[in-house]
Amino acid sequence: MIHLERKDWKDCEVSEIQDYLKSLTVQQDEAFCSVNQAKQFTEYARRSTCGRCVICREGILQSALIIKDITEGKGKDGDLAILSELAENLKAGSICDYGKTVGEMLQSMLDAGYDDFEKHLKRKRCDALVCKEYISYHILGDKCTGCGECKVACPNGAIEGDAGLIHVISLSNCNKCGDCMKVCTSSAITKAGAIKPKTPEKPIPVGTFKPAGLGGGLLSRRRRSQ
Repeated sequence: MIHLERKDWKDCEVSEIQDYLKSLTVQQDEAFCSVNQAKQFTEYARRSTCGRCVICREGILQSALIIKDITEGKGKDGDLAILSELAENLKAGSICDYGKTVGEMLQSMLDAGYDDFEKHLKRKRCDALVCKEYISYHILGDKCTGCGECKVACPNGAIEGDAGLIHVISLSNCNKCGDCMKVCTSSAITKAGAIKPKTPEKPIPVGTFKPAGLGGGLLSRRRRSQ
């Protein structure tokens, strides 16, 4: 875990500030999401500012809040323009190089991740499947062994199914913690974005579910007739 410290940054060299802030850009998730990276960066950066400079303190705080909203599906039209304006204000108005450097790095993240920010804002989509608001968890019927480990691990009781049955996740009760996915030894649990996998609607015996595209449809009939 990154160690956060409040210190008098005006007494530090620019290189020291840059090195410190770069250490905050290491994303903690396995997949990479530009918006989530910016969220983590601004959240850490706001907690390690000295707080004396209003532009720095409030500019980083407001940036962190806006980006957090974007990751939670609450983003609004114009958020990117506001974030760019906050970054410029940090660069121009901060008393010391800490705020200025945060502004420079934030703007770089906005430029590099523009398409990612746009997808989160306009299409309500996270391609990396990192931001919880845009994902859901599903148990693949052709891989589930009915062992029940995921049901035991679920803190919300969102998984239905007994031994020998394909388990099913109730999306309305799932808090998207991912604990079920961590304990599944058969790789039967997956994350999905806008396109959801076909799964059983209720628990059924293991081995009885056929994934979409297998065992039916016009194409399969054509193959059998050849």
